[in-house]
Amino acid sequence: MTIARKSVVLVATVCGLALGGCASGDSDTSAAPDTTRVPAETTTSPARTNTESSVVAEPPTRLEAESPQESAVAPPTRTPEEAADLVPGGGAILQPSGDEPGNVDPVTFRTGSDKYNFTSPTGNIHCGIWDADGPEGRVGCQAVDGRNHFDGPQCSNAENDKVAVRVTAAGSESMCTTQGIYVDANAPILEFGQVLSVEDVVCRSGPDDIIGCTAPTGGFTFSRDINYTY
Repeated sequence: MTIARKSVVLVATVCGLALGGCASGDSDTSAAPDTTRVPAETTTSPARTNTESSVVAEPPTRLEAESPQESAVAPPTRTPEEAADLVPGGGAILQPSGDEPGNVDPVTFRTGSDKYNFTSPTGNIHCGIWDADGPEGRVGCQAVDGRNHFDGPQCSNAENDKVAVRVTAAGSESMCTTQGIYVDANAPILEFGQVLSVEDVVCRSGPDDIIGCTAPTGGFTFSRDINYTY
């Protein structure tokens, strides 16, 4: 019996030592991976941060590159002077402002109790301005030798079929006249660069014998080669 008990104690001792060794081995093995994981997480975190920062910064760079392309396709704005291709025969559009002050004395051009008259420097254009709207309009001009409007009546330039333009209460128009309704034998010349302002009608004498007039309801540019209404 004594020998049996000693054997049991010996076996238990051996098993206890064996278990302690196993436990000690497990503890050493688990500690090593923990030490390895900590540096791994420390080194990967900055990499993720750098990647995220570069992705966030990329969209503003693309937007900045697209902005010049969008502004480059914006259509330019045309001024009347740049719209010469709209004028039959070519040339610049002479469009004085309705509130432009005159630089000549209107009394000089007074030819009647209710009207003013003038001619272009070469005498090819004859014009009249009335104090009130009537059959002739507020302002109108006719040419000895004129160009027909591209979508208006076609005049022959004969003595009884002259090209003319006028502005009435209804607006501006091109027409043919059988009479000298805008001609006055006493009309002075509106020299190049001169501006005649009468009430709310303004007429300017431009280069190449061009006359431009503006009234409240419309206007025109008129010469031997230009017939443009607006």
